[in-house]
Amino acid sequence: MGLALISCGDRFLDQYPEGGTLLPKQFDEMQDNLEGSIRGLYTKLYEYGDHDTFGQRSIDMRGDIQSGDMALQRINYGWFEVYERGSFSTYARSYIWSYYYEIIHLANLGALAVYDEIGNFGQIKDNGLEPDAVVAKRAYYYAQAIAMRGWAYANLLRYYCDPMDALGKTGTDSITTTMAVPIYKEEDLMNDTLFGTPQKPIADVYKVIYEDLDEAIGLLDYYEKYNPRISSEKLEVNADVARIILAYAMLDLGTAIGYEKIGYFGDKNPYQIAEELAAQVINGGKYPLLTKENLTKTGFMDVESPNWMWGENVTVANTTGLGSFFGQVDIHSYSYAAAGDTKAIDANLYEAIVKMDWDARVDWFQSGEGDFPYCPDGKFFNPKTKHTTALDEVDRDWLCDNVFMRVEVAYLIAAEAAYKRGSGHHADAVNYLKQLCDERVLDGKEAEYTAWLATLSGDALKDAIIYNWRVEMWGEGYALQTLRRLSKTSTLGDNHLLDNKTTINVSLEKYLYQCEIPASEIRYNRVFNKDNKNFQKNK
Repeated sequence: MGLALISCGDRFLDQYPEGGTLLPKQFDEMQDNLEGSIRGLYTKLYEYGDHDTFGQRSIDMRGDIQSGDMALQRINYGWFEVYERGSFSTYARSYIWSYYYEIIHLANLGALAVYDEIGNFGQIKDNGLEPDAVVAKRAYYYAQAIAMRGWAYANLLRYYCDPMDALGKTGTDSITTTMAVPIYKEEDLMNDTLFGTPQKPIADVYKVIYEDLDEAIGLLDYYEKYNPRISSEKLEVNADVARIILAYAMLDLGTAIGYEKIGYFGDKNPYQIAEELAAQVINGGKYPLLTKENLTKTGFMDVESPNWMWGENVTVANTTGLGSFFGQVDIHSYSYAAAGDTKAIDANLYEAIVKMDWDARVDWFQSGEGDFPYCPDGKFFNPKTKHTTALDEVDRDWLCDNVFMRVEVAYLIAAEAAYKRGSGHHADAVNYLKQLCDERVLDGKEAEYTAWLATLSGDALKDAIIYNWRVEMWGEGYALQTLRRLSKTSTLGDNHLLDNKTTINVSLEKYLYQCEIPASEIRYNRVFNKDNKNFQKNK
C-alpha cells in the first residue's frame, strides 16, 4: 500500500510522469523530439482512461453537469453521477490536475528541445526573413507548445481558483496575494526541480498565460504560412485559436484587483484585450458562423465544418469508442444515452428557449415528451443514424469528431467583454450578439426577434449574454465558468436525479463547484506552500 500511495502521489509532482506522456529516455531517442512531444501533447486531448475520463471532452462534460445546465435524468451505469449530485470526487480533481500538468510537461519538453533556437525564431520573424523548412517547422511547433502551456494554466485557474470577480470583495484579497497553482516552465526541466515548485499567486500564473500566448500568436502568424493546415486536420493550434484562448483568459481575469501589476497591458484593461482579440478572429473572415439552414443538420460531429476552429478528426485508429463524448450523450449512437443514461438540457433552460419564441436552437433538443425528453438529438448526433434510436440500428463506429473550439465563442467573448467595458460599449455588445443570433431565428419569428433585440440594455443585455453562452455552447464545456464568472444564480428544472428545482449559485458555493488541490500534490511537492491557508479545502 505504501508503494502504491507513493507512486500515485509522485505523479502530481514528478517532472517525468508516466502513462500517456513521454519519458526522458524515449524523448531523447526520437529523431525529432520536438515534434514527438507536440504530438504526444495533442494525444492528451483525447486520451482514453475510462468511460468518464477520455480527455478534454470528459472534462467539458463534468463542468456542464456540475453547472446544472446538463442534467443526468436517469442513471443505470454510474458514470458522471457524482457531478450530477453537485461535487467533485477525489479522483476527478486529481484527474483534472494531472491532465493539465501532463500537457504542461509535454509543452515544456517541446520548448526545451529548441531552447537555444528561440531567439532565432523571433529574429527571423521580426526582420521578415525567409526561414528554411527545418527552422519554420521547429518554430511552428515551439509556438504550439507554449500556446498549449498557456491554455493549460488558464484551465487550472478555472478549476482550482475563485472566479476573479469574487476576489477583492472584502477589500483585502487581490490576484497578487491570493495563491493559485505551481508554475513549471522549461527552465525547471533544465534545473531538475525533482521535488516540485511552490504554489504561486494568481497574478504570476496570468503573467505566464499572457507571455506564452502573446508570443505564440506572433510566431504562429508568421510561421503557419510555411505549415498550412488542411481542413480535415485541425488538432494543431493555430494563431486564431491562440487568440481565442488568450481572449477567454482575459475575459476570466477582467478587472480583478491587482490586474495592473501583471504588466504588459499598457493603457488597456483585460476586457479591451479580450474584445480586440475576438474581433480580430471575427473580422478575419476565415470561419463563417454556422448558418440557420445548417443548424440541425451537422450533428456537431465533423471537424471539416467551416465554423470549427479547433477539433479532433476521430478515426478508426484514435477513437475511444463507447468511452467518448458521443458514447455518453448521443441517443443515435450505441451509447450510454441510448441505453438509458440520458444527458439532457436542464428543463428550465429548455423552457427559457421556448419562451424566447424566436430561437431556432430549441430544435437542438427534444421537448419534455417522449422516450428521450430534453435530449440533444438536434445538436449532437451522427447524421447517418439520425433516423433511429433502436440499439441494433444506431451508430456503432464512434467516429464522430470532437470539437474543442468553434468561431461562435469569439462572438460571445466579444459581446461579454464589450458589455463589461461599460455602457459606452454596450452597442458593440448588442451588435456581436445580433451577428450570432441573426443565424438563430425561426422562420416566421422575425418580429419577435426584433422585439427581443430592442430590449437589450442594462441588466437585460447581461442576461442575454448569459443566455447565449448557456444555449449556444451547451455541451461544450462553458456553462460552469459562465455562471461562476458572471455570478449567475440558477434554478434547476425537474429533470435532474436530485435537487430538483433547487436554486444554486456556483460562484458563491465554491466548495461544491471548485476543485480542491489534490492532497497528493500538497503531500509530495516538498516546496508547496503547506502553511498557506489560501488553497481550497472542501467543507
